[in-house]
Order: sequence, then C-alpha cells, then structure tokens
Amino acid sequence: MKFSAALSTGVVLALAQQALGQVTFAVSSSAASSTCTPGTIIWCTQATIDAHECKGNFDPGQRCLHITETHPNCHISLYQEENQQGPVEVRISTASEGTIHASSDDPAWLSYGVFCP
Repeated sequence: MKFSAALSTGVVLALAQQALGQVTFAVSSSAASSTCTPGTIIWCTQATIDAHECKGNFDPGQRCLHITETHPNCHISLYQEENQQGPVEVRISTASEGTIHASSDDPAWLSYGVFCP
C-alpha cells in the first residue's frame, strides 16, 4: 500500500513538473556562431509565461537565437525596437529544442517576448 501511494505521488509530481515547463534560449550579438555562443542565457518559467512577463530588451542588440529548452505551443517574438514595439521581425516556435535563427543582414533585435496561446 505504501509503495503504490509513493508511486502515485511520484507520478503526480512528474506530471506536474512536465506541465510546468519553461522556455530557455541563448542569444548572441554575433550571427557568426552556429550555436549562438558565447552569449546570454534567458529562461522563462511557466509562471512568468502565464503572467505575460517573460519579455525584455537586449543591450546590445542580438542577431542569433538558439532554443535550448522547449515548451509546446509557445513562440518567441523578436522586435527591432525596444519594449516589444513595432512589428514582429521574427516569430520562432519553441516546440523544437536546438532551433537556431540567425540574421546578419537585418538590423539587430532589440527586444523579445515569449507567448503561449
């Protein structure tokens, strides 16, 4: 009986942890690196995503983004203006770990937002 209760608790905790994912990505000011390194790691917890608070500015502007931890049904929007202003320059799905987007020809991205429908 104790074993099944512990097993049930473990399964519930594992499912809760899986549901409370996060998005993690690396950004770099250089598009020359195939992995966007060296750079800055940005992570967004489920709580900040749900509260629409996973957004910010880049200083300096960034040109390379590498998704290192995924969350289904979300995307990262990149903007060429600060404070998520202006049109979305790039929208990248967070469904695939290892996705890389780099741009050396366009102006650098100055802000970002992570959004989940």
